[in-house]
Amino acid sequence: MRKPAGYNEIGTERLLLRTPLETDAAIVKTFGGGEFKNNRHARKWIRGVHKSIGRKTLFMFYIWLAETGQHLGRVYIYSKPEIDYEFEVAYGIYEEHRCKGYATEAARAAIRFAFGQGGREELCAIVKPENAASQRVIAKLGFTRCGTRMVLCDDGENCELDYFRLYRQNETQ
Repeated sequence: MRKPAGYNEIGTERLLLRTPLETDAAIVKTFGGGEFKNNRHARKWIRGVHKSIGRKTLFMFYIWLAETGQHLGRVYIYSKPEIDYEFEVAYGIYEEHRCKGYATEAARAAIRFAFGQGGREELCAIVKPENAASQRVIAKLGFTRCGTRMVLCDDGENCELDYFRLYRQNETQ
């Protein structure tokens, strides 16, 4: 299959991270948790992802176990309007695959990509204070807590989230 413009792929010790393809529509739909009505809507979203990647406003990777090809989740870095268009690192791993280091491994690879090929000099992360697992991932990645930010949450209410930054020169290995 011919890879579209904006397609990227990264291998790590245990994982394969790659930009979703239209053939991944069913996975994207399932992982979207009701965000997509059907596979056609998921394919349309995937085409939009490739356009955004081409403009370098988004770095999107779906995560698979390299050994088995099992889909684990996604990691993305994008220019988020709610935080003044700073580039935020975000990730989601299926519940049954959490606490195995996959989020840290995938996010580290995506960060390296964003700093290298993506040309970013700094990234941020916002995390709910009660989300101890994400707080640990962000700390392992070398982010520094810089206060809080008010952000519109999923329920439509403003919520105060912990705000972190990582600069290219401070990236951990």
